[in-house]
Amino acid sequence: MKRIFFWFAVCFGIAAADGVQAEGVERGQVYTVTERIRFNEGTLPIKNKGILLSNFGTDTLDPLNREGKGYVLLLDKSPRVVVPASGALNAPKGMALKEDCLFVADVGCVMVFNLKRPESRPVKIAFPAEDLFVNDILALGDFLLVSVTNTGRLYAIDVKRCDAIWRGKRPVPKRVASIPGANGLAEYEGRLFVASYDPDGKPGEENGIYAIDMTMPESGPVNILAGRAGQYDGIAVAPDGSKLYFSNWHNAEGKAEVGYVDLTAGKEPAVTVLDLGVELLGPADICISAGYLFIPDLPANKLYILAL
Repeated sequence: MKRIFFWFAVCFGIAAADGVQAEGVERGQVYTVTERIRFNEGTLPIKNKGILLSNFGTDTLDPLNREGKGYVLLLDKSPRVVVPASGALNAPKGMALKEDCLFVADVGCVMVFNLKRPESRPVKIAFPAEDLFVNDILALGDFLLVSVTNTGRLYAIDVKRCDAIWRGKRPVPKRVASIPGANGLAEYEGRLFVASYDPDGKPGEENGIYAIDMTMPESGPVNILAGRAGQYDGIAVAPDGSKLYFSNWHNAEGKAEVGYVDLTAGKEPAVTVLDLGVELLGPADICISAGYLFIPDLPANKLYILAL
């Protein structure tokens, strides 16, 4: 196991593009990052700049804490804080970027930060009182899709004019769908994927990964992992659309895992579980960039980087 404290592929051109393996790096090789990580839940690739990592920053793991210690790291030559622990974030999770607006899912809300003017005050987009476990954010053109795990709701937020947010025009979340335990979000060529995570820690048949054809919304969501119940958290589609990578806190044996679904296998997608050579405690919101899979192990305070 090698340990690194910098994000090398995107910033220094070792891997030139998504799906391209870094020169001299063997497929399956795993790197570990721990510097400045404190309950890292979310990951977001920033083109040519690195990876953003959302952190709770607390002493104990509580995804619904209100301690105001949350922060966002940029994994670059050396991890550095780009959104400080100034009380604005509690338990930051999924993120999305549009223009200079960084949207961060937090307890009961989405917080918006102006990366061009970091000194400016963030804007809070509040959700209904019962929607506490605001979890992941997916940018879809002029809209953001936001998942809420404890209610299973999916909301759309119109962000066509990000600059209007700084003038006091806060967008209002609009409920658009429901998926049991809606957690991680991913999209590929009009096909939306939603991971399902039971907030009570007791996964049932409904907790899998759902696929929705957004070109035919009347067809409804389909659980492509029916019969493989789990606590599915993060999902990410391979650049060529052939694989859907997932993180799972609780498989049939009660163990955490990371793997992928073969999306080319027809009606019964085949599942492959990856051997990282480490014991995962709770893999969270994964992402793919420059031929690497980024896996935050939330309870372990570690980020694993797997060469694909």
